[in-house]
Amino acid sequence: MDSLFLLQFACFIFMLINGLFVGLSHLHVRWENKRYERSRWMIVVAMIGLAIQYAVQMVFGFRAADDSLGAVINILVYTPCFSLISLGIYNIETTRSNLRKMILMCSGIYAAIIVVFCVGISFHHSLYIREGLYVMLALFCLSVLYCIYMIIQEMIRRKNMLETMAATDMLPYVRYSRASVIILWLAVLAMPIAIFSTTLLYIVGPAVLLALLFFNLTFIALGSSYIPTEELLYKEEESMKPNVECGASGGKSFFGWAEKPAGGYHKAYEPDFGGA
Repeated sequence: MDSLFLLQFACFIFMLINGLFVGLSHLHVRWENKRYERSRWMIVVAMIGLAIQYAVQMVFGFRAADDSLGAVINILVYTPCFSLISLGIYNIETTRSNLRKMILMCSGIYAAIIVVFCVGISFHHSLYIREGLYVMLALFCLSVLYCIYMIIQEMIRRKNMLETMAATDMLPYVRYSRASVIILWLAVLAMPIAIFSTTLLYIVGPAVLLALLFFNLTFIALGSSYIPTEELLYKEEESMKPNVECGASGGKSFFGWAEKPAGGYHKAYEPDFGGA
């Protein structure tokens, strides 16, 4: 049993465990949020897809036979899986209309990869599609870079909005945002190198797995921090009762708006990830 097979087996187990971990954490949330749950199952499906890819590599030995052959299979599977993870991240940050645009763009890029793959096979009559592989890699990098750009833009807009509205701890959201960007940047920087070099895969692979684990943990922590608006307002009202009893102003809330002690109103923060 060689080191490549052991690495692929470790990645296979890692993806299965992470998928189960993210999926089963649904049983421990105090309040469900539809948008967050959609993102959860996108990420779970991506983890399962990556696990299947490693199982296929182990059974058929594509990577063991040749780096370029293994790279073709990697790109065919990595692209939709990373797109699903990116969509899961973006789904929490944005509106439905923007999400549809991103889905169409990612689907279009993956369709182009499939076309290049099919044309390459028709020309070369094998999985060794030569120059087609570089076109597929370029499209894969384009897909990940596009996702990173869209997510960062939406995160900046979302963070600026929350900073003016937040009435609770934003640390879980900040950690999740940073972890999301880290995992996507590692993918676009490391995968093109690792795909073509099995030697570099031994170095880059564990780093990407650790980043993916960190992302999954922060994603679960973000879901645990969700509190519905009515519960949040109840807690805020209870905390301001002593001030009301002493004659201080503030503490009154109505339809999600709470009065500031110094006068004026602010929107009570509900970390509902953009609504249902």
